[in-house]
Amino acid sequence: MEFTFSAERLLIQTNFAPIVSVLVLIAFIKTNRSFTDRINRNFLIACTASILLTASDNMRFISARLAEPTIYRYISAGFGYTFRSVILYLLMCISGRHQKHRNKIYSIPLILCILFSVISIFPFGRGIVFSFSDQNKFIRGPLGFLPHIVCYFYAFFIIFYSIKNYRYNKFETLIVIITEFFAIIAMLMENRFKFDFVLSQILIYSIIFYYFFILTQTYKRDTLTHLLNRRCFYLEINHRLKNPMVMLSMDLNNLKVFNDTQGHAAGDRALITVTDAMRKHFSKFGQLYRTGGDEFMAVFLKIDLQTAEELVKEFQNELSQTEYQVACGLAQYTPGDNIDKIITMSDERMYSNKTKIKNEKNL
Repeated sequence: MEFTFSAERLLIQTNFAPIVSVLVLIAFIKTNRSFTDRINRNFLIACTASILLTASDNMRFISARLAEPTIYRYISAGFGYTFRSVILYLLMCISGRHQKHRNKIYSIPLILCILFSVISIFPFGRGIVFSFSDQNKFIRGPLGFLPHIVCYFYAFFIIFYSIKNYRYNKFETLIVIITEFFAIIAMLMENRFKFDFVLSQILIYSIIFYYFFILTQTYKRDTLTHLLNRRCFYLEINHRLKNPMVMLSMDLNNLKVFNDTQGHAAGDRALITVTDAMRKHFSKFGQLYRTGGDEFMAVFLKIDLQTAEELVKEFQNELSQTEYQVACGLAQYTPGDNIDKIITMSDERMYSNKTKIKNEKNL
């Protein structure tokens, strides 16, 4: 059976895989409760907006090929500008999920973009952002670059927040920068060379990849401190057995006392304070893990035992200015050693340091 080219066939071929992918993601989000309601809601709205953006792109593709402009041409343009901005705004909110305070002023550009884009659909507002000639040619209005500026504005903050998240996860920054790079290329391809559907598909796949990247990190990291968990610790060291390593065992003293006497909020503050200090002193030289309630490990690949001892001394000296104390024990691993014995050795030295700290406190 011989098939001939048609616009309908092209649209189905182009949109089938992205739409199915985003619908599967919606079903996955609805049945998965690994994130907070706010993050799940942002992802669901972004998915919905991406479907609507694809629909408006299809409408634009068809209406742009007519001899004269119709209301569908205006609707596709106005909604296209709107949904792109909405998606990027939501991705910005997701990338800024670790921020304690959300600045509502960041929603103002989105509101303005939606307002002027929608107004431009109606006869009384045509020409503000866009309009079309009698020959159906696009005409940019005095605010014609507003949607693009808003999109670049949110793209900047997505990258900005991902860089701030570097302290929690350096790979998120890399993932975000790659997706933003290709999203910007897609914008240029669409605006300069009139490629259809490229940007909407990049946004769909960015939403999907970002969701599953964060999901994988959720199962790998402790929710309070954002450090990698015990499972990741053992997976990592088993991959590094051919490399020399310095193992550092750490234990936060008196966590149970903080929880029992001052409440769990005080215990959480203690954990966050000491992990911030750990990041400050150790993260440049190795990887940190929370392996238990008050237990932590660090694996150093770039430094020797003597340098690690100096870092531990600086770390404990800083904590001595606070009400918190962390016992530490170091052990050197050389390829061929029994890794379990090295970890046990670092634990034993940590417990010895714990006893020493308690004895000094009682003097």
